[in-house]
Amino acid sequence: MSENHLLPPQEIELKLLLEPEAQTVISHHLAAITLGRSQKKRLITTYYDTPDLQLRQAGLSLRIRRSGSLRIQTLKTDREEGQLAIHRGEWEWSIRHDHPDMDVLSDIPYGALITALATRLKPVWVSHIDRTTHTLPYNGAMVEAAIDEGYVQSGNARDPVRELELELKDGPVRAMYGLALALQAIAPLRLGVLTKAERGYRLHTGAQALPVQGRKPPLTGNMTLAEGFRILIRSGLNALIDNQSAAEAGNPEGVHQMRVAIRQLRAVLQIVERRHVDRSTLRLFQTELQRIGRELGEARDWDVLCLETLPAAFPAHKNDDRVRMLTDAAQLKRAAAYQKIRHELQAPALTALVLSLSLWIEDAFFPEGKGGKEISLSHVAPTVLDHLQRKVMRRGRRISHLSPKKRHTLRKSLKKLRYVASYLEALYPARAVKAYMKHCKELLQQLGKNNDTVVASTLALDLRKTHPDLAPIISAFISWNDRRHRQALRALSPAWKRLRRAPLFWHE
Repeated sequence: MSENHLLPPQEIELKLLLEPEAQTVISHHLAAITLGRSQKKRLITTYYDTPDLQLRQAGLSLRIRRSGSLRIQTLKTDREEGQLAIHRGEWEWSIRHDHPDMDVLSDIPYGALITALATRLKPVWVSHIDRTTHTLPYNGAMVEAAIDEGYVQSGNARDPVRELELELKDGPVRAMYGLALALQAIAPLRLGVLTKAERGYRLHTGAQALPVQGRKPPLTGNMTLAEGFRILIRSGLNALIDNQSAAEAGNPEGVHQMRVAIRQLRAVLQIVERRHVDRSTLRLFQTELQRIGRELGEARDWDVLCLETLPAAFPAHKNDDRVRMLTDAAQLKRAAAYQKIRHELQAPALTALVLSLSLWIEDAFFPEGKGGKEISLSHVAPTVLDHLQRKVMRRGRRISHLSPKKRHTLRKSLKKLRYVASYLEALYPARAVKAYMKHCKELLQQLGKNNDTVVASTLALDLRKTHPDLAPIISAFISWNDRRHRQALRALSPAWKRLRRAPLFWHE
């Protein structure tokens, strides 16, 4: 294998979804600022795989794109982790026929795998796209902006496509984020999470959008604060956006994972809050993340009540008419909360937040240490963890006597400490980290049980206001929930004592 093919050429692109009105406005704007003339093409693209989708399972997509008499065969890898803009390996060849050419694959890392499957490769789905391409300079970069309109099709199933695809041809990636924000200020745009290949495979298999659990990004002790911070923010943004489709589809775990991503992003922002000069910008990001988190939180609360708490409260009476009426009333509230989520996630605000954060971290200023050297992540870590630990210790005093509101505040502070500690644990000995994190998790579980009981009673009382006919069954539920609450309270103090006495791994 030649050295030039060890690493694939990189494709860096950002997808933005368009409504018809926005498409018209964006098209006119791009035509006015493009270099030269815009190019228009009709593209018919066929994707190939085995009947059991072995290429897909290997993280590859193989396609042939026809435009007039031209045939281009392309192989792409799955997008890389930790990047909002889609980074993928990509190889292209001009070929003569409408079926995959195995000969051109001989000198790439995946050639042997694909060639071994050659006799089993069949068309799995196709896209029909009208593309208008604009090439334009923007803030020191050259960006290709393509407006695609058409559909993907597998069998008799179709999925319409209307999107703006920004591809970085040369220059810094921040320019692409800046252009996306500038265009979003002209017309409402929404981040597109799925590539056309992913949309086609989903259409082909009939698979629903699934939640994605965020992966812990790899940090090392020799990283600078700026490097570690950027990695953590990109990871959180990916987890947020990757779960959007599942949340919109009504998947409870998708909502949960979006909330987790928001809490993690807010915790990461606190890492630099006391060291960064641009605190006003940080506060704006924190406020918007908190607002979106509250919207998701309402649906999550109804999820827990409908899917976990009510079944646990009436396990032997699920066919009782009163229980069924209570469950139906709660499900209506849950459906309304999900409708609000869909409206929120399809609005431009989330896209503006994600693009703004992505652009900001590329240019964020970090103060230098002694001698003009960049501050290391390992140097800052103990100070950050000490600050979060002190806040937890202060808010947890006399834990069994705290009001529900103060216990919830303690829980949020402890979650931030745990998130940051889990990110930074790679900088410290594993044994010391494991013992401390065990006690963190234990107390969080007990605080979570307490919070669930408080929220359940609040939601039940809300249902009683709108459904007075359900008062008897709601009273029975509240009595059961009160017993659960008292039991959860008794477990708090022992868990708190164990955490309070746990050695701080960042000082060992």
